[in-house]
Amino acid sequence: MLGLLGSYDVVVAGAGVTGVVASIAAAREGAKTLLVEGSGVIGGLITGGRMSKPTGPVEGGIFREMIDRTEAKGGADSSTRVSFWGPYTSIFDPEVMQRVILELLEESRVEVLLHARIDDAIVEGRIVRGVGVHVKSGHKLVLAKAIVDASGDGDVAALAGAEFALGRASDGLTQPITSYVRVINVDVVRLAQYMRDHREDFTDLFLPETTAAPEEYAFTLFATGFTKVIERARKEGFPWVIPKNHITVKTGLLPGEININATRFHGNALDERVLSEAEIAIRKQAYCVYDFLRQYVPGFEKALFLDVGSKIGVRETRRIVGDYTLTEADVRSEARFPDSIGVSKCAIDIHEPAGERGLMESVGAGYNIPFRCLLPRGLDQILVAGRCISVDHVAHGSTRNTPACALTGQAAGTAAALSAKTGTPVRGLDISTLQRRLREAGIPLR
Repeated sequence: MLGLLGSYDVVVAGAGVTGVVASIAAAREGAKTLLVEGSGVIGGLITGGRMSKPTGPVEGGIFREMIDRTEAKGGADSSTRVSFWGPYTSIFDPEVMQRVILELLEESRVEVLLHARIDDAIVEGRIVRGVGVHVKSGHKLVLAKAIVDASGDGDVAALAGAEFALGRASDGLTQPITSYVRVINVDVVRLAQYMRDHREDFTDLFLPETTAAPEEYAFTLFATGFTKVIERARKEGFPWVIPKNHITVKTGLLPGEININATRFHGNALDERVLSEAEIAIRKQAYCVYDFLRQYVPGFEKALFLDVGSKIGVRETRRIVGDYTLTEADVRSEARFPDSIGVSKCAIDIHEPAGERGLMESVGAGYNIPFRCLLPRGLDQILVAGRCISVDHVAHGSTRNTPACALTGQAAGTAAALSAKTGTPVRGLDISTLQRRLREAGIPLR
């Protein structure tokens, strides 16, 4: 018999951006809320993973509030920029963002439980009543009136017996695993001039219009490319060990700070051996890209290797099958649904599951995410949010991005709290009431 750790209105599993937003949303509705995280990182990839550029616009809700408060502390540029694939909200500093997250959690009176791995789901019939957690003192039971699975991997829903899909339909392969690499002491003025002189080698390039002083490049340089120089380096015998033919770089808050997205490891992150191999291989790849940039790209000659993101970037694992599955056709056709919980304008962003290339495609004016995608089929009193919602492989290439994850987190947290407060089953909630609360929070629904 598990000892009881506590009883709550809402328990949120996972403290990435999705879970943070969900827990704050639930607590603001008056719910006694517990946020459970298996690691010691709060904020997930947007803090520990240094994934500090939303792939899409953040137009309202708690995530927008987080970015605005980060900017007020000098740690973000909240303006909207436009790439070839559409608009996106600009870059923030992960450490300043984490400070803001901690303040918001404290202000909202969310209880946070770190280093607590959920290893069981308590299910009676169809109803999920709680979770089992492994903590320092042993195995404990946590009860809840409603649960939000924001684990990314859909761990709680899967433990409860939910059906799920994995990978693309043709072969089951998932998008690759990655981590950001950070270097400092880069001559960003020289780097920017190199990029201007070689624009043909970049698919995405954002720079100040004129040459600026080094400190003026903070948050203002973003580029994807280097494909031709990587090809040249390979021909010259450089030991390029990364299964990827391009690099993304962005300046951070510190003068001369460059955050680099270049690593790629193919494999199923639900396999513990694969995940361990990925952690090691990605670090080797990080050293490789550092050596490459120092040797082949002007501005990096005196760069210093600083770190690899402490939170590994898993793009795709379980997609829980819900009452509705959002499809590629829905995303591409700007679909609208009566149970919309938000409009996502995140690009379809798919890193080739078995190759070197990447796909970035516009979704136009955006599409609705239906509330039904958050409801695991066959289970009650549990919602999924973030990258494990009910979508197909291509739609997931859009919904896995942080602005969409935050939308689903806000809706799931709000719905869980409304259910707990009124005693109404999650599936029985009046969708117009939920939508009104989301609109009041600044979430566009159409």
